[in-house]
Amino acid sequence: MRVPLKQLTGALATMALAAASLTTLTLGSAIPAAALGNGAALTPPMGWNSWNSLGTGVTEQQVQQTIDFMSANGLVQAGYNSVTIDDGWSVGHRDGQTTDFAKNSYGAMQLYDANGNPVPGTDGTGNDPTSGHLTPNGAFPSQTVNGQTMNGIQYLAWYAHSKGMKFGVYATDTYTTCQGHPGSLGHESTDATDFVSWGVDFVKYDDCPYGPPITGPDGHNYGTQGEGKELTQSIYARVQTFQHALDAASAAQGKPRVVLSVSAQPVHTGVPYLLNANDPARTDPVIVAAGTPQYQSPGYSPTGVWCGQVANLCRIGGDRDSELNGVLYNGQLQTALQYAGNVRPGGWNDLDMSFAGWQDVFGDYGVTDTCTCHKPFTDDESRTELSILSMMAAPLISGADLRTAADSQHTDSGYTWSTGITASSLAILKNADMIAIDQDALGKAATLVGSAPASPTAPVILKRQLANGDTAVALVNQDPSNWAMPSTTLSALGLTGSSYSYKEVWSGATGTTTGTIGGSWIPAHGVALYRLTAGSGSGTGGTGGSNVVGDGKYHSIAAGGTGGTGGTGGTGGKVLEVQGGCGAAVGGNSDINAYQSGNAAQQWLFTPNANGTVQITDNCATTAQTHGVLSAGAQAGNSAYLLNSYPGNPWQEWKVQQNAAGGLTITNVGNGMVLDTSGSAAGSVAVTNPGNSSAPGQSWTVTS
Repeated sequence: MRVPLKQLTGALATMALAAASLTTLTLGSAIPAAALGNGAALTPPMGWNSWNSLGTGVTEQQVQQTIDFMSANGLVQAGYNSVTIDDGWSVGHRDGQTTDFAKNSYGAMQLYDANGNPVPGTDGTGNDPTSGHLTPNGAFPSQTVNGQTMNGIQYLAWYAHSKGMKFGVYATDTYTTCQGHPGSLGHESTDATDFVSWGVDFVKYDDCPYGPPITGPDGHNYGTQGEGKELTQSIYARVQTFQHALDAASAAQGKPRVVLSVSAQPVHTGVPYLLNANDPARTDPVIVAAGTPQYQSPGYSPTGVWCGQVANLCRIGGDRDSELNGVLYNGQLQTALQYAGNVRPGGWNDLDMSFAGWQDVFGDYGVTDTCTCHKPFTDDESRTELSILSMMAAPLISGADLRTAADSQHTDSGYTWSTGITASSLAILKNADMIAIDQDALGKAATLVGSAPASPTAPVILKRQLANGDTAVALVNQDPSNWAMPSTTLSALGLTGSSYSYKEVWSGATGTTTGTIGGSWIPAHGVALYRLTAGSGSGTGGTGGSNVVGDGKYHSIAAGGTGGTGGTGGTGGKVLEVQGGCGAAVGGNSDINAYQSGNAAQQWLFTPNANGTVQITDNCATTAQTHGVLSAGAQAGNSAYLLNSYPGNPWQEWKVQQNAAGGLTITNVGNGMVLDTSGSAAGSVAVTNPGNSSAPGQSWTVTS
């Protein structure tokens, strides 16, 4: 049920309360539904949906701008090859009428009896007075192409196809859409025939019952569950009818079958005593085997039980907003794991549109809009969301504004800002290794490693089997405030080989492991996503990675580009040291020099702080200084110097992460700059500079 984003906070809370009252299956107990098997969507669909960024104000021009942007900026080439218009594209009536249909006080379509008298419909009776075809509204004007006049939807389908893309529209299995436009209930054949003839490749099929709360003869309050056929026909039956109509229309017109995506919500549970006695949900073996909770009708919620039999994509939870918790374990991930058995080529669990790269459309966030429900994802959160989606073999449907900065400008209260996707978010969306995991041909979703997290902030570890025998592993830090060091082992993953090469998808770091995966610091709401391959790999040499953090040992680290051949035992170039040795007074600089075995001034301890940062101290223990703390200055090029410890001082706090070259990138929290060298010669002072992946001195190799 798609509601405006400003209403999502309250709507989601209502859904959560309603869902909490339902009897649910325990994790892992779900019975896999039979696959639809219509040959469509053999890999999870990828693309864009208009709702999160454009809402009901979406126009033909905006969609065309999106198609152009996706084509010109590598998204289509990366696999994001579809665009879908969500709710709001049609006028408020079918072409058999000249005015919008009447609605009752609850926003539901007014139904009538056989004599034309209005009826409430909550007893399952009532007729839909509308007839004819859906018509695009004025935001989608007709166009003429090669002498053929097309309505706006047909034109956009043609335009998308001309760019090598696919095109989708929104419809519902109810009398009205969520925004009050005509739904497809009772008009399935007409709408399916029109959609196929217009060139539609994908239909998002929502469920939006309106009406008053229903109290049954048993005294139970069923809440709002709809009217008329919305009560007498299960969602399962209504979706099946439309799916059959789509397949029939495709066959009749000689066109490929249309992908059907179902978006029914957990709160739509039906009213048991009103459901038709011959509804197919009553006898479907999968639904019967799963059982139906008290006060629910079969074939309603949860959709994960039955949806895969009648659709290609199945929404298994409610609508998400721009808070990462919605896709973490206590959000939709837990449900996705419960119904992981339904995932296979042609049938996918849908965890809603991605918020990676989405920008606040309601105001300049933090200036004219302060609602945390509109807070854009950080890059770390974007990587985490996409990692979870790819591990669960979920569709990658972006809800971001995929248009240029000029096309996506907004003005409010004297402020002008763009909701267009940033360059960093665009790169995250296009990460080829993440996409390869999502699109893996085996079509098997991830499973949970170990026990369920003990708290909402505890780490989650997922593993996924891939078609070529590789294993994908995601280490998810669910804590929104603190860094964490989750890890797992080959044994815990069920891998029996003696060694595995790995690649961390987001950093590009590679290496070999014989036991542990992870163990490096992961930012708040961050992730490490690995792909493991059996057999030895090239590795990165030395101690490697940021596993030096918290191991209780002193290490020497060599700056890149300062000579040497890398590896262990001091052959990796000139190493960081206390300038002047351990006899130097506190307040002196650090520099680089040739490695000397046993030199305490060249040995450093990496100690994790409670806030997820790292304190770096030397191994000196003299009257001049005892375990000086590496500290940074405020400006670029300032030296990195040694001071006594001042807990909580950001100039003494560092982030230590493995980089794509396999070395360490050491970033100061206080100035946001990276540990570097002022030159490559012995005695060159260690400094901090703005991050630059091409600067060799900003990559440090563990040499002992």
